Amino acid sequence: MTILHVEGCIRPYAWGSRTAIAELTGRPSPTSHPEAEMWFGAHPGGPCPVHPVGDDDPTPATGDPGEGTGAAPAATEGSPVAGGDARTLESVIAADVPGQLGDAAGPDGRLPFLLKLLAADQPLSLQAHPSREQAVAGFAREDAAGIPRDAFTRNYRDDNHKPELIVALTPFDAMAGFRPVGETLRLFDVVDCPELSRFRAMLGSGADADDLRGLLTTWITLPDATVRPLVAAVAASCRRAAARVADGAEPWMVRTLETVAELGDRYPGDSGVLCALLLNHVRLEPGEAIYLDAGQLHAYVRGFGVEVMANSDNVLRGGLTTKHVDVPELMHVLTFDPLEDPVRRPDAAGRYPVPVGEFALRRVTAADPEATSVTGPAMLLGTAGRVQVDETAVPAGTDATSTALTPGDAVWVPAGTTVGLTVLDAGHPPAGAETGADAGSGDHAVAFIVTVGTED
Repeated sequence: MTILHVEGCIRPYAWGSRTAIAELTGRPSPTSHPEAEMWFGAHPGGPCPVHPVGDDDPTPATGDPGEGTGAAPAATEGSPVAGGDARTLESVIAADVPGQLGDAAGPDGRLPFLLKLLAADQPLSLQAHPSREQAVAGFAREDAAGIPRDAFTRNYRDDNHKPELIVALTPFDAMAGFRPVGETLRLFDVVDCPELSRFRAMLGSGADADDLRGLLTTWITLPDATVRPLVAAVAASCRRAAARVADGAEPWMVRTLETVAELGDRYPGDSGVLCALLLNHVRLEPGEAIYLDAGQLHAYVRGFGVEVMANSDNVLRGGLTTKHVDVPELMHVLTFDPLEDPVRRPDAAGRYPVPVGEFALRRVTAADPEATSVTGPAMLLGTAGRVQVDETAVPAGTDATSTALTPGDAVWVPAGTTVGLTVLDAGHPPAGAETGADAGSGDHAVAFIVTVGTED
């Protein structure tokens, strides 16, 4: 089996950056439209063309401007998908599931993961993802109801769950999971908003999950005539509090106050602004990560990162967006147990432990002293410099293939094929990363490796 270049599929969602992905991939910047995500995978909502290594790299395909609409991307002029006869990774896998996926193939014969570059210049929607069982039931229910899979009101675009891991390439702000109630009560005291005080009594019973469920349900179902002035008052109080405590409060508290004030300006009258008071507000430095399991409420706020998830595009939204919001369905899938420390860091080998079998992610840095060996099925993604990829252990009489990964390049490695990665040139991390933990260390990420399950 030969290794293949995978052409990224760009999704121009409104919250995306006009510079981050373009600059990483060496294209003109700023772009004419936001570029929020660049997909590398075999999801039907973002089919990625593939071509043999050594062919001229085409321009990335550009998707529609929706948010998770599930529609296929339009090919850019000159792309091999434009003629309609190019292979996609999805079609290559479907034509030879055992050869491409080997033992990693599930009963559906699909690639288990989806890899992305994600670049947010504005906050994303307040959202969560379903469990596998919820996705199967919801997908079947909406199919039976005759809701088109690309409909604006569609919740379940496939029948899979969507656990996800995002690793920061630049400092990355996010809201991730519910904060312990005791910390939220301290935050309420600092906000010092009379209109908020009557809700304080709903917290602090000692049953954190029940308290959070009760308060969130109350806020997210308030009538517009009530929620609009409440959001305005809370946002104004957060702005005043942020200015008052900027030099003395804990960083998470200052970030929360500033973010809630910003959200109040962007989404006046949206109860999602109130919900943001209950979530962990974290800032990832380059190399740090967040793992989000089914049912965990979250919203990415700003930053550039590499994201890997189960092969799904199911998003249930509760606010902070102009896209489809389904509060009852979101409440059905949410889990309310507080997430005390959402930040994850790689182990000594660059791996990020996750409790799922669909993917395992490894970060290759400029400081890695030796070649890294990977056996497929795997996806390789370059993020800085130049990384040599050489096929090894090829059968007698077969020519080994090789290529070089530069930022934004991706390579598919089929099952049973082994490649070695060697850092030829460390390059430079993305713009903005110089403020992070890797600044000046030579230890920035040059590539990421995604395999199925735990990487040996």
